[in-house]
Amino acid sequence: MVTMSKRISTAFVALAACSLTLTANIGPAQAGAITTTAKTASPATTGLFGEGDPTYDGVFRQSLSILGLIANDVKPNKAAITWLLKQQCANGSFQAYRPDTTKACDVSDPVNYTGPDTNSTALALTALSAANQSASAGSAAAWLAKQQNKDGGWPWFSGSPSDSSSTGLALAAVKALKSSGSGSAIVKAGKYLTSVKLSCASGGGLAFQKPGAANALSTAQAFIGLSNGLIVSRSHSLNANPTCGATTASNAGSYLANAIMKDGALPNSFGAGNDFGSTASAILGFVASATGKQAVTRGTSTLAANASAYGVPDGAASPGALGLLLMVSKATSAKATNFGGLNLITTLQQSQQ
Repeated sequence: MVTMSKRISTAFVALAACSLTLTANIGPAQAGAITTTAKTASPATTGLFGEGDPTYDGVFRQSLSILGLIANDVKPNKAAITWLLKQQCANGSFQAYRPDTTKACDVSDPVNYTGPDTNSTALALTALSAANQSASAGSAAAWLAKQQNKDGGWPWFSGSPSDSSSTGLALAAVKALKSSGSGSAIVKAGKYLTSVKLSCASGGGLAFQKPGAANALSTAQAFIGLSNGLIVSRSHSLNANPTCGATTASNAGSYLANAIMKDGALPNSFGAGNDFGSTASAILGFVASATGKQAVTRGTSTLAANASAYGVPDGAASPGALGLLLMVSKATSAKATNFGGLNLITTLQQSQQ
């Protein structure tokens, strides 16, 4: 499915070169080695976290990096915030990456997947709000509000059908901003997500779009929206894994918990192996909703065991992954400076151009 395959490059930070399955086996010593090479940033990348091509994930990975640092009470430097602010379009939206910020943003194009999109905008406004950039966050929120479809869901690009992944990210951003008058949008989004959930008899979970089978990535992103999982605070007492019930949140939570308990992580929705990004998202959702005690324990253990392979694939920092792991470390009261042997904070900071 073209839409789903293309989404990998932006919808969760294009982790590991457009693949959410990372298999590299890199130890802590090797991970630290990436910080010793001097970097020369171009004007378009000064302040950007990570040296990988930002074409498909620049705004997304920068936003997750900022959120991860702030969650751990580490203030991102001015260059990091400035880079993100400069990426904003005149109408408040964000596209995946603007190589020349002196030029106007592209026109949103759902056919060629270019121009402003809801996923980049949702993460950017959440990060800017967390960084106390209220004016820019507010204009992003105003643009995002206009993109909500009549069915209550959000599309990836304007003019496209709604999908559960985009709706989850947009819903999380709306909740994080806590703007007045957002109640109706939140209710409508919840109704859309309910329309794509699968029956408990079939195992639960949400489809990317209706009709469709349960999708781990889409369910995890929807769960973030339902639980307000982008607002990360230290872990409190968690209840047991949710059981599939009448609510969309319990349906999604049960599906995610069962999958994590089975294999330690969520499956890659696009091939073999595990999807650590979606697993991290599910954990954030569980902690935010105070459920999933067993799944959080097992999933966090898996992420820690694969922290270097996931966060520093092939010796190069993956900022989006590191940002997510930082959020998980805070949510689960793990040590960010030694998460599976990896210092998440310095590894991310030293990847900055």
